[in-house]
Amino acid sequence: MDGLSAFILAGGKSSRMGAEKGLIPFRGKPLIQHLIATLAELEIKPVIIGHHPEYHQFEISVIGDLIPDKGPMGGIFTALSHNVSSHALILSCDSPLIQSGTLKKLITMKSNSIVVGQREERINPFPGIYPTSILPQVKRCLEENKLKLQAFILEQAHQIIPLDQISSQPEAEFTNFNFPSDLLPWEEHKENK
Repeated sequence: MDGLSAFILAGGKSSRMGAEKGLIPFRGKPLIQHLIATLAELEIKPVIIGHHPEYHQFEISVIGDLIPDKGPMGGIFTALSHNVSSHALILSCDSPLIQSGTLKKLITMKSNSIVVGQREERINPFPGIYPTSILPQVKRCLEENKLKLQAFILEQAHQIIPLDQISSQPEAEFTNFNFPSDLLPWEEHKENK
């Protein structure tokens, strides 16, 4: 898509999952592979930001965090530093139920500000559209060790979209899997993916 590159964050420590999160099997394939397939429906070839050598099996670019151990802010910094487009669609590998139609709606809202979703009172930073122009602000936050992503988003020009405006199933599509037990209830719900 014009002016947009996609990045999947998979560089976390995965301590709660007990294994490399993006490679955990879900519905017959690794979590991250669901997102790669969804992006392929939009003709977008993502870059994985992660360090595990098994990510190379997906035959797409894999890059490590430029500044390790900085959480999602470090991932955003790495994505924007490698981005050759005006905007980055940034996703997290632990949300495999996102649908291509939902991403397409989010992408159409691309502007000069950060575009993220919100469910109830909580901002959902991923998936989100991040303009490459905010790279200096991200770098400054990392230098000052200000790693709270929600606070960062609110300090920038931003657009917050209620998730039910872009998704008919926000509870499913925007579920993050953090523990192995989180996967079980969704393993059977095939209609979501």
